[in-house]
Amino acid sequence: MPEQMRLQIYTTEAVNEKLEQRAEQADLSKSKYCEMVLKKHHGMDLNGRLARYSADEDIMETLDDGISSLAASIEELQAEATPDIEHLQSLRTMYVIALWELLKQEYSPAEREGAIKRAALEMSESRSGTTLPTQSDDGQTAQTSPLEALLAADR
Repeated sequence: MPEQMRLQIYTTEAVNEKLEQRAEQADLSKSKYCEMVLKKHHGMDLNGRLARYSADEDIMETLDDGISSLAASIEELQAEATPDIEHLQSLRTMYVIALWELLKQEYSPAEREGAIKRAALEMSESRSGTTLPTQSDDGQTAQTSPLEALLAADR
């Protein structure tokens, strides 16, 4: 066991009380606590060699803090946005149902079924990023975006 050396410091009563509190919290004597603080501050491992700036601990602590902060921000955003999204979705559903009810009066069941199938196909293709072949007025086939067909009705 290495020889123990005495180190004496002078400080204020307030600092001394803080050291006593923190040493007690760490379940160490004041002397051992001060030794631990000095070693950490100077980046020394237990054998007295210089550690690699004790960056590993700092990086891990910073990452943990960042992850915790990010998770809290995501939870807060979800809590704030969910009611708005649910409201918008219910309005959208209401409009789709209203439009469908109006269209039911003007189109046969077969035409409505065909429209649903085409819509499902276009949605599936738009998710996969493929394009739909279309035929122009002069008879030539061209590739267009699935969204283009939907937007064409608005033009």
